[in-house]
Amino acid sequence: MFTVIVKGLIVKDKKALTLKRHENQAYGAGFWELVGGKIQEGESLEEGLIREICEETGLRTTLTRLLYATTNYSSTLGSVIILVYLCQPESMAVSLSHEHMDYRWATLSQLRELIAPGIQEDLDRYGALDIDELKIP
Repeated sequence: MFTVIVKGLIVKDKKALTLKRHENQAYGAGFWELVGGKIQEGESLEEGLIREICEETGLRTTLTRLLYATTNYSSTLGSVIILVYLCQPESMAVSLSHEHMDYRWATLSQLRELIAPGIQEDLDRYGALDIDELKIP
């Protein structure tokens, strides 16, 4: 059995949103990550991501396109399928949930410094950061 996780690379004005997981979280405590989470029973991938983004940040977003899909193994979740979408928010006004303790609208170079190494590897492997939406002219 697989757990399906959807993540959003939320980009506005050449900056990407990254969240820092709260220190009290069982998984990934203190790490910077993309917004998203597990799909609930009966949800489509897109519905689940829109819900997760709203729950974790208060943002309303449009999903632009699928950037990549991959698999992973987690000691807490088992086998995981991860899908990462490019998202466009209506605004940049973030209201964090209890799961996170900080957020940043980061330039591409800042995002590379902040994001957890495993996430960074996947983003690079699939070229997810090599998109026009993040390139500064």
